[in-house]
Amino acid sequence: MAKIELPMLKKYQRPIVELYGLHALVDTGAVIPMFSLPVRIITAIFPEAEKILERHSVGGIGGESLGDVYRLPNFAIGELTYSPFDAFVPYEPSLKYPILLSAPLFSGMFYGFDSAESKFIVETKDMPLKRKFELHELRGQLFPQIDGVLIQDSGLFLSNMLCGF
Repeated sequence: MAKIELPMLKKYQRPIVELYGLHALVDTGAVIPMFSLPVRIITAIFPEAEKILERHSVGGIGGESLGDVYRLPNFAIGELTYSPFDAFVPYEPSLKYPILLSAPLFSGMFYGFDSAESKFIVETKDMPLKRKFELHELRGQLFPQIDGVLIQDSGLFLSNMLCGF
């Protein structure tokens, strides 16, 4: 088991860490990771990024966003690396939190926040430090797949059972 501790930026009321010189919001309610940056900046930071899916809509508490999915060959959160790593990139980026880290990235792990010490903590338990994170399209929706396991919501599961997949 590995324990990864990343300092949270104290000036925010939210769990924000710094990755690749950018602010990353750890959003425990999000399912899809996001890079809310212009594509030219993403490809400058990650020259091997490639568009793999076009014109998708992702919804959240902030509403709907239309954008594309990009694949990075490698992405690191401390010692935890993802190869490949897929992320949604909205057409109208918001630079407030350029990176959004979603809950499925830490599937099978313990993760939490030590607000007294301003730390984001991830314990890998029995998970490897190198994982695969991909986004797949099913019936027009995006779903995360971590290490080959597709994560679906119960609504899609129920509709698949009733209608056949």
